[in-house]
Amino acid sequence: MGFKEKRPSRRVDAEVVRRLIERLFVAAGCRAEHAAVMADVFLEADLRGHAIQGLDHIQSPLRDVQSGRIDGNARPRIARDRSCAMLVDGGGGLGPVAATFAADTAIRKARAGGSGIAGILNASDVFMVGYYVDRIARQGLIGLAFTNSPALVHAHGGNARVLGTNPLAIGIPIANADPIVLDMATSAIAAGLIRLAEYYDEAIPEGLAFDPDGNPTRDARVARRGAIHPLAGHKGSGLCLMIGLLSGPLVGAALGRALQGWILGFGGGTGPVEKRGHLIAAVDPAAFGDPAAFRAASARYVGAVKGSRKAPGVEDILVPGERGFRNRAKALREGVAIAEAVWQNTARIASDLGVPMPD
Repeated sequence: MGFKEKRPSRRVDAEVVRRLIERLFVAAGCRAEHAAVMADVFLEADLRGHAIQGLDHIQSPLRDVQSGRIDGNARPRIARDRSCAMLVDGGGGLGPVAATFAADTAIRKARAGGSGIAGILNASDVFMVGYYVDRIARQGLIGLAFTNSPALVHAHGGNARVLGTNPLAIGIPIANADPIVLDMATSAIAAGLIRLAEYYDEAIPEGLAFDPDGNPTRDARVARRGAIHPLAGHKGSGLCLMIGLLSGPLVGAALGRALQGWILGFGGGTGPVEKRGHLIAAVDPAAFGDPAAFRAASARYVGAVKGSRKAPGVEDILVPGERGFRNRAKALREGVAIAEAVWQNTARIASDLGVPMPD
């Protein structure tokens, strides 16, 4: 994306990172089982190279748990239940805890009735949406996830923030390989990448953001107060709107500017936890035919895509999720790559919570 390729970083053993995150959430006021879920979600992001959803992002839920804005002990429950659909009430608690519960319950519903759809309300940000669809796909099912964010993106034809970055994820199981996992924001750049650019005083590439007055900017600090462009113009703007409607009003949640108290999520916010919304679904291929045949046919087509003629200078055609799984394998061997700025931020948070940092 035009950023510096080399930022100061260190590699830390994955289990060391996991234990550190667990201790931080327990110290902030979470029950141990919830802290384990949070550690799994954030570690998985860093393992796959999605640093903006990893250790760098724990500061927001930690501070919100400390302040009481998020209930670190809340257990999600099914508030409304039908044969293939349900509404999960997160109890004002942690989004990943509610989303993991929703994904697992959707899996059970899909096995029984062909599909399971879970709307989630009254829970915080779920962070890396690809985590949940991968969890579903590893059970042989198709996973879908949609969520919305505070207004950070302008609509096509506008220049003021009104839409969220509104990520989506789709996970599809294939034969003899990791699932295909698409995980993407519907903005031209993820808000977290602008946050990382600000850490290092880096300019963002041209054509990605406006300043608060609607003028183009490459200044990361200014862009964080302005508006990010939607992905691919009118196409991304439309997709962003639709995902917002599916994960907002459909489940009884708010959208856009009504969530401004959550903006950039660095604690101390005032956004209504009860109005954050998410949608997770599981579909059983067995409802349409032989699931083994589906996985085999999908694997063959993925092979054809990867085996197609490459453009000059391209060594390998990658499919969604493949780079992340390669990063994961390397990180498990060599340690998780953590940016030095992120490690130092984490050290400050740990000090505040009385948690010793690993050597």
